[in-house]
Amino acid sequence: MDVNTGEVLSMASYPDYDPNSWVGGISQTDYKALQENNALYNRAIAGTYAPGSTFKMVTALTGLETGEITIDEKIRDNGIYTRYRDYQPRCWLYTQSRRTHGYLNVSSAIQHSCNYFFYEVGYRVGIDNIIKYANYLGLGKKTGIELTGEVNGTVASPEAAEKNREIWTDGQVLATAIGQSYNAFTPLQMAKYISTLANGGNHVTPTIVKTIINAEGSEVSKEEIQQTADERLG
Repeated sequence: MDVNTGEVLSMASYPDYDPNSWVGGISQTDYKALQENNALYNRAIAGTYAPGSTFKMVTALTGLETGEITIDEKIRDNGIYTRYRDYQPRCWLYTQSRRTHGYLNVSSAIQHSCNYFFYEVGYRVGIDNIIKYANYLGLGKKTGIELTGEVNGTVASPEAAEKNREIWTDGQVLATAIGQSYNAFTPLQMAKYISTLANGGNHVTPTIVKTIINAEGSEVSKEEIQQTADERLG
């Protein structure tokens, strides 16, 4: 994706299919085969997946914007986060080697993907703020691309737990902060999120339409294209 314009430069989904199968009309047998292996399912806009550590930049931004952390503040990675008695997650480095990252500021915490640092930030900012900034960055809602079948995805929340008939706990905030819990987003949402970070915070609307020329030979405005797409996609 062009991070400044939202123009999609490449999009793929697998299993794929040969477009030539449709020339002259696809057979019922071939169409059924495509359905059975989900080749017609566009995972780029309809598949939702756990973001994992790529979500940590949401937590970092939330901490900085709310003033709960500063660029220079250092948090000590103790390996095991022991704030809650019933949920004590570990940093991946401690689990792997019984070592810790030591003192880290937000930049080095992102660099080393330190779970402990983001557990603490998640605790400080709370779930409502994480949700707010995740939504601001385009996560958990449709991007508006001119394609049918796009889904919203899910930002972890007490409401998401309730939909899954589960109980939300304080420990879920810590899991959310490192991209786990109920977090699930489409690849396109993730591309938009990263684009917003990369271009300095400007929102872009992903698009696969370069230009449209009407019958009179003039170019249709982006606003008109988007309005038509919104109407047809509901």
